[in-house]
Amino acid sequence: MTVTKLNLSADSKVDQYTLINENKTLAVMVLNYGAIISHILTPDKTGKIRDVVLGFDDYESYKSPHNRYFGAVVGRFANRIGQGKFTVDGQDYVLATNNGSNALHGGECGFDKQLWQVEILSQQPASIQLTYVSPDGDQGYPGTLTTHVTYTVNNDDTLTIDYHATLSKRGDDEQLHSTIVNLTNHTYFNLAGVAVNPVILDTKISMTDNVKGYLELDETGVPTGKELSWSDTPCMNFTGDAAGTTIGKRIQELVKTKGYDHPYVLHHEFKTDTSGLPLQKAVEAYSPETGIQLTFSTTEPAFQFYTGNWLESGHIKAKKSQDQVPIEPYAGFCLESSRFPDAPNKPDWRASVLLQDGDNDVYASRTVFGFQAINEEHQVVI
Repeated sequence: MTVTKLNLSADSKVDQYTLINENKTLAVMVLNYGAIISHILTPDKTGKIRDVVLGFDDYESYKSPHNRYFGAVVGRFANRIGQGKFTVDGQDYVLATNNGSNALHGGECGFDKQLWQVEILSQQPASIQLTYVSPDGDQGYPGTLTTHVTYTVNNDDTLTIDYHATLSKRGDDEQLHSTIVNLTNHTYFNLAGVAVNPVILDTKISMTDNVKGYLELDETGVPTGKELSWSDTPCMNFTGDAAGTTIGKRIQELVKTKGYDHPYVLHHEFKTDTSGLPLQKAVEAYSPETGIQLTFSTTEPAFQFYTGNWLESGHIKAKKSQDQVPIEPYAGFCLESSRFPDAPNKPDWRASVLLQDGDNDVYASRTVFGFQAINEEHQVVI
């Protein structure tokens, strides 16, 4: 059996699913609460198994106010919506502003805090599909949205995440409302494991030429609508001669955000279904301590590179597999594939996040994370 199930909380009906590839070189644990990736286990350059993501051993800790979306699927709209406002079908909607003046990651009780239904799709490859039906008006969003997230652990040591969402009616008397949607996974990676290195500042980042630039942000972290190049802010560049630069080398130049918390641009195919587009390799991340290298590829037009700048000290501890060390700022980094933040309020980007037709309109995408262990002298910088 390469997919197994363990109940973590009978009262709350929270289960943990473990997906292992046939070679037993990659294991991923997923909760039906928040569709959370709680563990990713992979061997380092010595063959020792490392847990390379932040999370908790028990379900209750994910309900802590100090949990910053560890491993969760976030929605209905990932990232920021300026002022928590948008308009659909001529009607104005106002969301909870849970990130200063902006709405963030679907609201105060978003997809990351919901119980999802789970179906085991396959034992080989190990694959499960999680489903959540978000009713009309959920967290202020219009329309009933059915979301499927599929996790597949493959024999080539990759984790594939497929997203699929459609509008539907809950009853015959319900009107079909248009809505906005933007989904991502918010896993924090630490390729050394926080027990070996409590921060990710020594992690080397390389971005491919598929990464075209990044979005300019206003004072609140919302895109202005302008795209910038590496010449505008060299410390944002991890391509070409800057490939292999550590996260910490230039992080102090990013004073306002305390580090990287920016949307990087891959393409401009602004449509709701990107799953048929070519999978673009965007990032390689490498830990010198363990030799574990992560590759990140997606069909999405953008990804948020976030380095855990706003994690708080003194509140939470790591898992037993990580010696329960304290979680501090910069304990992990995220690569959040997505549409452009605040797309509902930007006419040129809006088509990528607006679902209007329940029968024919589909939101979909694919993201792949790959893992391998290599010696630094053999590392290939892209």
